[in-house]
Amino acid sequence: MTLTGHARTLALLGMVGVVLASGVIWTSLQLRRATAARDLLSLLPVLGEVPEFELTERSGQALDLGELRGHIWVADFIFTYCGGPCPRMTATMARLQKATAHLPDVRLVSFSVDPARDTPEVMSAYADRYGADPSRWFFLTGPMETITHLAVNGFKVGSIEDPILHSTRFILVDETGAIRAYRDSAEGNVVAQLLRDIETLNEQRRP
Repeated sequence: MTLTGHARTLALLGMVGVVLASGVIWTSLQLRRATAARDLLSLLPVLGEVPEFELTERSGQALDLGELRGHIWVADFIFTYCGGPCPRMTATMARLQKATAHLPDVRLVSFSVDPARDTPEVMSAYADRYGADPSRWFFLTGPMETITHLAVNGFKVGSIEDPILHSTRFILVDETGAIRAYRDSAEGNVVAQLLRDIETLNEQRRP
């Protein structure tokens, strides 16, 4: 073999080595991404399933679970004349709405635990006071038995026979209708916590 041929062979072998090394690096990165995704998912186990429902939105239009499928959403239970935790919870939801402005597919859903008083008109005025975006933040009212079933059997947040005793937790739901987390609305960092949860679920959805 001539010197020139030997040099060409060495160059070719070097190129093959670079390609093989690149393949090893790419495979390693893919494995790391897969491991990271599994780690993220392990932080948010499936805790239950939201049952099918149909309620009336503040706009007066019907809204059912099907319209929320494909969206990550955060739910809470409130009533508009509440003098206790509800104003704080709704103000926190307003902060979450602002914090997720860069994630337009995220939805917020507030269920009234006193539908007899919380008509669509009353809920609409309440929502307006908090700057609720009607395309992203829904306020739902309807038959008490439907809401009770949702709270007790669906979201598993306890009995709401007395509106004063309703849950003060936020519930994170994924795009399939699975419950993935409960967060205490009284926690000072709850918005940041929910934002991390939402980003975790978004990571799951990426190919």
